[in-house]
Amino acid sequence: MIPTNAWRSQMAETAPLGSSPDAPSLSRHVLAPDDAQKVQRLSQRACRELGDPHADDTLDALAALAGELPLNLRDFLHRERLAESPRGITVLSNLTVAEDVGPTPESWRSADTPKSRPDAFTALLLGSVLGDPIAWSAQQSGRVVTDVLPSPGMERSDVSASSAKELSWHTEDAFSPYRADWVGLLCLRNPHGVATTVSQLAAGELPEAVERVLREDRFILAPDPAHELDGRTEPDVPPIALLTGPPDAPTLRADRDFMRAVPGDDEAEAALKHLIGHLDGRLTDVVLRPGDMAFIDNTTFVHGRRSFQATYSPTERWLKRVNVVRDIRRTRPGRAGGSRRVLHSR
Repeated sequence: MIPTNAWRSQMAETAPLGSSPDAPSLSRHVLAPDDAQKVQRLSQRACRELGDPHADDTLDALAALAGELPLNLRDFLHRERLAESPRGITVLSNLTVAEDVGPTPESWRSADTPKSRPDAFTALLLGSVLGDPIAWSAQQSGRVVTDVLPSPGMERSDVSASSAKELSWHTEDAFSPYRADWVGLLCLRNPHGVATTVSQLAAGELPEAVERVLREDRFILAPDPAHELDGRTEPDVPPIALLTGPPDAPTLRADRDFMRAVPGDDEAEAALKHLIGHLDGRLTDVVLRPGDMAFIDNTTFVHGRRSFQATYSPTERWLKRVNVVRDIRRTRPGRAGGSRRVLHSR
């Protein structure tokens, strides 16, 4: 019999992201070179055999193929998936990303390239250990693997293609009850050392009256411009609560730029301002390097990105992104057509 700890990674660590006792934690697994090569070979095999990383059949097959990832890596991700206390960010380091991936595109529209396909499969394989990757019909043409890179003309926009303007913190796709449980970011390039930002609600630190209001259906959350709705008409969304779940482990949904109190509700407006100040004050930087893949807990943390000066050089910042839900079945009411993976943005 193999001892339980014989194959468990000795290169995993959990450390606070800040100096305060209640700072969110980062849980990191550094792959050994042999394991990194195994992941790369499996991604290349998936790319050859499965072809389209966005197809339902491909994603169904990947769930089984992920069982061939190194055992200690799968063990680490399973433990992160089952963790009761929020980790904040789970980072896998020392992954192999393509050196000859080609120049960084200037738009997501041209970023699904043959040379970057193996990296897309890496993101999907790792995400498939945590759950089921999903896509949005009105976001990047319904691709399951999307691309995060700066685009000319978008420098001061409110989406991930921005650069000169800081990308404000948000729950990914906060407007939807079918939003992801994790947001995965695989770093291909980050020459400027641009920081991803994260923040978390400190359980028990909000005034009781504020938390009570945040738990009531008194707030509006609309899709951000990354969801390319026809004519940019805002869906008719009902008021929702920003906090749910038990007091000691609340679930948070929030978007600094696209949430508001119900018009005329002064008490809700005051509670919202308190929440924004609370999350602003706890915002922490995490710099991803090439070969890092971060999985952000989208149920308890918000994330964003610091501003930077984009140069649009061939080696400009480029990340592959996947959204993952624990259980694809809960998304059925929000899915587009007969797809098992693509959700409506309305």
